[in-house]
Amino acid sequence: MGIQEHVESIKQASGIVGRDAELSKGLAVVSANRHLMIEGPVGVGKTVLASAIASHTGRQVYRVDGDERYTEQKLSGWFDPPVALEKGYVEDAFIPGPLTEAMRNGGVLFVNEMNRMPEGVQNILLPAMDEGIIDIPKVGKVKAKAGFVIIATQNPREFVATTALSEALSDRFELLMIEYQPRDEEIEILMRRFPDVDEDVLQCASWITRRTRDHPNIRRGASIRAAMSMIELQSALSEEFQERLRKAAHLALPTRVELREESRATVSEVIDQIVDECMSEYGDVQRPPPRNTTKQEDLGGGLREKDSERKTIDVGDVSKLLVTGNEDELLEGDDIGWRIAQNYTRIRLALSDPAALELARRIAISATIRRVLRLLGPVSLPTRIIREEYSIGHRGEIDIESTIENVIDSRNIEPSDVMVERRESKDLSVVLMLDASLSMSGDKLAIASAAIAVLAFRLKMVKYLLMTFNDRPRTIKDFDESLNLDELILGLLEFSAGGYTNIESALREGSEALSKAETRNRVGVIITDGNYTVGGDPAIVARSFRRLFVVMIAGHDCQPETCNDIARNGRGHMYTVSRFDEVPRVLYKVMRVVAHGSPG
Repeated sequence: MGIQEHVESIKQASGIVGRDAELSKGLAVVSANRHLMIEGPVGVGKTVLASAIASHTGRQVYRVDGDERYTEQKLSGWFDPPVALEKGYVEDAFIPGPLTEAMRNGGVLFVNEMNRMPEGVQNILLPAMDEGIIDIPKVGKVKAKAGFVIIATQNPREFVATTALSEALSDRFELLMIEYQPRDEEIEILMRRFPDVDEDVLQCASWITRRTRDHPNIRRGASIRAAMSMIELQSALSEEFQERLRKAAHLALPTRVELREESRATVSEVIDQIVDECMSEYGDVQRPPPRNTTKQEDLGGGLREKDSERKTIDVGDVSKLLVTGNEDELLEGDDIGWRIAQNYTRIRLALSDPAALELARRIAISATIRRVLRLLGPVSLPTRIIREEYSIGHRGEIDIESTIENVIDSRNIEPSDVMVERRESKDLSVVLMLDASLSMSGDKLAIASAAIAVLAFRLKMVKYLLMTFNDRPRTIKDFDESLNLDELILGLLEFSAGGYTNIESALREGSEALSKAETRNRVGVIITDGNYTVGGDPAIVARSFRRLFVVMIAGHDCQPETCNDIARNGRGHMYTVSRFDEVPRVLYKVMRVVAHGSPG
């Protein structure tokens, strides 16, 4: 049977539409007895594709769904407590895990979303993939029979809750990248899924979903699952067609798309725009009337966005709004709040009314927190497992295997014989150094600083120090200092850029502070354009760091060579961003790299 005949057989058995090229490549990898990794965005059918290829081999398939709670014992196997207590660590007491079963039977281990699994679980696969052997304590070596292969899937690294696979593990896989399918194939999928639904509904649901993938305000668009949800939702609504579709889109899309940081529109406004475009594409449509304007939008146009490039607002209009506007509406308004935060330095200097100034502060803080939280989404750092003796009030889970080992030959069992395990974030000390010189933008600098503060609080970093610097460094928050988030953001918003730039001095002070930290993982992160005007060569003092990362703000004054030298001497990496709004995402990536890797 030729490769195309195998492909057609898989498609018929699994109901897959298209994907001929991907199936051919995947089959070639497995036929060569190589391990296959399928990577692609959420909702493109990675799991279906991997499962179909695994099933087509005719071998037994053992499926594992990755998450951070998965343990090495679940993958390799564990001892049944009652049997082990009665007979000891004998073969009869051992319950093989999916990896052991797949190896013993020459089967397929299918690991779904592998890069959501803890580092230790990933590493146990290395000897199995390399030598076809794993060594299980008290059981011995398990050797893989012919036919054993691993098929895995993973989301791209920028997706939340994923970790980068180690280079060693990635090197054992052949990589198959898949993307969204062509429109005609997606339409066929919808027609098969909803054979009794009017074709206009299918076409519109597909068009709206696909438009989210190339809309200028959207960073990450929706998969075909969004179209399926819209089709099902609209059938449960009673309005006329256009309104049904609009409501269905507002229900289905917000959780499946991610706006760009620079977007001036809300998710709801972007969805309305896309639905309007779709209706225009499919016929002459009466557009919905414009929404009622709020008090914020009626102040003579002073607060209204006249074009997409406008960054400033009229301070006089803000003063009037702060005095006469509805406080609750102002605190909840994303657009006006964010613009007040961006222009807070000017507003603070112009306001004379203490009550109005206090309200401006609260609005700026609230808007900043909302903006950064929306930008970051769910965040978390890799965790490690701590095993220790049980104590009263311990909230961990019992480590069955270690406990059995302690009590198997004991007549009297003591509380200390019971072993428990808990997960905790890896200890991490971070010095965040932010360039606050004249070569950097003052208001945007404050926003970036506030974003750093929110990120640090969200990640629950045990110890972090935040400093700004121009000709000399200034500590905003020390390692052992506990500051209220609102107060910290306010202090950063009220800080103005200025002065010369002495990167060397900032790095020296940051290195000295970091050397006193008690944690094993210690890292420096400097955010700068690399343009120093006083002090010595910063690349020299960068050598004093165990790990030092550079986030370079691109611009006409930026110095990539200097930033590269700093990162190289600091045994870190340089990341380039074009906007301050990108800083939190890059910092999150750095934190996960450091926490996931070896001690810095």
